[in-house]
Amino acid sequence: MSFRIGSKEFKMVFKVEKTSKVNYLLGTAHFFPYSFKSSLRKIISKVKRVLFEGPLNESDMETIRTYGQTGKQDNPLIGMITKEARAILNEEEDSEVYRYIGYFRKKNALELETENLTPWFAFFKIWSLYLRKRGWIYSVDMEAHNVAKEQRKEIHYLETIEEQIRALENIPLERIVNFLNQCSMWEEFAKRYADFYLKGDLDSLLASTISFPTRCPSILDERDPVLFLRILPFFEDGDASAFLGVTHVKGILDMFKKEGYSVSQGL
Repeated sequence: MSFRIGSKEFKMVFKVEKTSKVNYLLGTAHFFPYSFKSSLRKIISKVKRVLFEGPLNESDMETIRTYGQTGKQDNPLIGMITKEARAILNEEEDSEVYRYIGYFRKKNALELETENLTPWFAFFKIWSLYLRKRGWIYSVDMEAHNVAKEQRKEIHYLETIEEQIRALENIPLERIVNFLNQCSMWEEFAKRYADFYLKGDLDSLLASTISFPTRCPSILDERDPVLFLRILPFFEDGDASAFLGVTHVKGILDMFKKEGYSVSQGL
């Protein structure tokens, strides 16, 4: 899977309006092979307040890493993966350093990479490495956060790191295992995701990612109503943009429609 590194037009943006109050809800991708910085500068320049799902400062990311490194030395997740999937994933993780360390510790690269990690953190480490090796080096969340700071916008976070970690801890283990066992199909999965995201085709993107571990109640059903209620006061005032993981967008837009807001895609 090869992507040309460069900037693209951001199309996963929805205008949310009511009584002349204009806001924008944007679906983010935590990893992506293209930058959207130019588009994000244009969008963010239109508003005074910028909302993010959760804190994105380095200290907050370190808190997540600390929580994620509280698992067992021999991660039980690895033993639940099929032999075929383990072989593929081990090859992805392999390196000269791991081969050297593994020789003495009698562990392969996958085991070394995931030891002492919780299952959810181990999964995201495996998945993010897979994407980075294929040029997915950008983050819409981080680009938007950096632009908002550059433009000196008023920044608000909708959740605490602790709330986000509790949601991650409740991702069903079987969903993580099932997705890891599908690693031979990740190439096509990522390609479809990127194609639909670039087109701004939310419905097709959601339909194609139903098997992803975070498409579960603790991440969506339980959080969407809370996120909506925390966004609502800002959108009632107007002049705000909210950046949320793209899988939250449809449910939250439906909630705004029920509150009498009109929704349209684009600027």
